[in-house]
Amino acid sequence: MNGFVLRIIAMLTMLIDHIGWNFLDNPIVFTWIGRIAFPVYAFLLAEGFLIISKDKTRFIKQVSFLLMLTILSEPGFDLLEFRLDYAHFMESQSNMITLILGFLGMSITELLLPRETTTEDKPQKTRIIALLITYLLIGIANYKMDSNFNIVGPWLVIAFYWYMRKAKQDKEYKWKWGKRFAFLLAIFTCYLTLYFWVRSGFGNAEMWWQEVVNYSPWIAGHALAAIILSFSNGKLGYHEKWFKKLYVYFYPIHMLVIGITCVVLGR
Repeated sequence: MNGFVLRIIAMLTMLIDHIGWNFLDNPIVFTWIGRIAFPVYAFLLAEGFLIISKDKTRFIKQVSFLLMLTILSEPGFDLLEFRLDYAHFMESQSNMITLILGFLGMSITELLLPRETTTEDKPQKTRIIALLITYLLIGIANYKMDSNFNIVGPWLVIAFYWYMRKAKQDKEYKWKWGKRFAFLLAIFTCYLTLYFWVRSGFGNAEMWWQEVVNYSPWIAGHALAAIILSFSNGKLGYHEKWFKKLYVYFYPIHMLVIGITCVVLGR
């Protein structure tokens, strides 16, 4: 499964999720499908980072573009979430904030623990500690800014980065499918466990379990995402210019269109 297929899946599952939440009274199936979207977007961001991180020009261009896309996405996200209730626009931020923080985490990882480090060059403990503190601060920043997926959102991007760093060699995966799937499933298990814990208000086991029950579609959707991503072959696939533009601008444009439609229809 190449990058082109993954991009199609990301866009379609996100669109299905947003249509369900905004136009259906009981969007449970659409929600289940929609849980695939963010993991695939996060996975593709990590994959792209590994390609451009050593190219200073492309890296700076990517950072600039992500910042621009974040600004473009916020009006559509606010309209989608809160309609014309301007007083609540700052209560939640778009997924772009989460993805940028994940991108920051990957960048700092490359700075402190570069990929070129060999087994003989053991990293200093101070660097490892600094990196763990950085990850914690990035998670807290996402949580405090009321971005999606609370503390753990950026960590999923970073986890995918580490997964590819270990599982890939150049553009090919050196791990067999079973090992890739097991690793991805472990990532999602940790991710959802922490996510539900934060949603429970860092509460007791009973409150945590209630969150698990309430958000059970997330579990099914993420399990399917693990299966889909485990079949990624690391290849780009179809990448004509028009499709690249469609992919990168689909997020802000589709939210704006759905948000305006909901306002017009009075939903």
